[in-house]
Amino acid sequence: MKHVTKQLLAQYQKQFSSRPQNIVLQRSVMTNGIYLASRNPDVTIRDTNQWSYEIPAGSIRDQKKTGTCWLMATLVLAEKAINDNLKTEDVALSKSFLYFYDKLEMSNSFLQTIIDTKDEALESRHVQHILHEKQQDGGWMSNATQLIEKYGVVPEAVMPNTEDTEDSGPINSILNEKLVLYAQKIRSASDSQAVKQTAMAEIYHILALSFGVPPDAFSFDIIPKEDDDKKGKKTTSKKDLKTIHTTPLEFWKKYGTKLNDFAHISFLLDHKMKHYGTLYEEDSVDAMYGKPFCTAKLRFSKEIEEAMKKQLMHDEPVWFAWDVGKQFSQKLGILDSELWKYDDIYDTHDKLEKDLRGLYQDYSERGIHATAIVGFREEKGVVTHWKVKNSWGKKQGQDGYISMNANYAKDYMLDVTLRLTYVPNSIRAVFETKPVIVRYWE
Repeated sequence: MKHVTKQLLAQYQKQFSSRPQNIVLQRSVMTNGIYLASRNPDVTIRDTNQWSYEIPAGSIRDQKKTGTCWLMATLVLAEKAINDNLKTEDVALSKSFLYFYDKLEMSNSFLQTIIDTKDEALESRHVQHILHEKQQDGGWMSNATQLIEKYGVVPEAVMPNTEDTEDSGPINSILNEKLVLYAQKIRSASDSQAVKQTAMAEIYHILALSFGVPPDAFSFDIIPKEDDDKKGKKTTSKKDLKTIHTTPLEFWKKYGTKLNDFAHISFLLDHKMKHYGTLYEEDSVDAMYGKPFCTAKLRFSKEIEEAMKKQLMHDEPVWFAWDVGKQFSQKLGILDSELWKYDDIYDTHDKLEKDLRGLYQDYSERGIHATAIVGFREEKGVVTHWKVKNSWGKKQGQDGYISMNANYAKDYMLDVTLRLTYVPNSIRAVFETKPVIVRYWE
């Protein structure tokens, strides 16, 4: 039947009422909600762990009301390098500094792409796709590394958070309002580049008022950690205070790490990127003009798991993305494929294979989140859990951290970014192929 009829409703109700256990289950679900009613108690025990290997990862950060998880997960890796090379313990890097340039670069990319497509019809799918994209908070690790390599970094104390870098709704709304206004002006103008330069000056002005002006140079005090052989030989009052005078880019080049050999891997196919073992390049509004997003579609494998472990054992955190609405407890700080056993309540156990989930748009309403893996637990040489540093504050999860069962990585991890040094030749070879260009607007 094409429609929901009274006869069908009566049939559904009869089927529901014919099973007495449904009444008991209904009481539990209506009182507690489906997740708490179906929570697997075994998981809450096995996913509170000690760790076989963990990287000192600094203080827990809080992205507040912004979509900057991708940036903050990248900063975990950047901060580890900075602290190692400075011999400090917890120098936090400024999110606001890179966030400023991210907004500026995305605005530039949008406006330049509007110029590039000026001769195309306003109603075309391509132009409408560009107008829909504009600028926003989301991104990938590759976007963050491009910003760092171009602009450098500064300590958080040099450019701290502001109200608009902690709640990005207002600034995003204003920027997008300005961008579409200037898009209309560019398409009507004889000198499009002149209009764009006026627009970019206004965008800079707006960002400077909300975020502050990024410094061209700065000074910063540090107290390096003592070497083990020197401990106990100095008075506790004496501090080896050092002051660094530098620029953001010089600071990163001297104390940071190499970023240009990380590779993005995606585990779900879609209607455009529909073949595993293939490198894809997205033709869209780039986060930085002329820097398209590239990813290889691969199946999660033991080789990828081993590469993740290798990267961690070289004291480099692992950036990855996942679906917040899939088998995750924010309160408990647990990611486990067997956390919510709602199929036992519904008595239906069919699931889409991971190969098909992207094609069938099997994503939750809660969105995609990026975090950094900073440790693992293994037993008899097999990784059982991954330690994840989140960016939602220390009150969330396990003091700001998440325990991710190895089954979750296999079943639900969406993306991971790995240094090519640690991946096997078979995977590295995919990144040496010519990428397939994907246009979602076609």
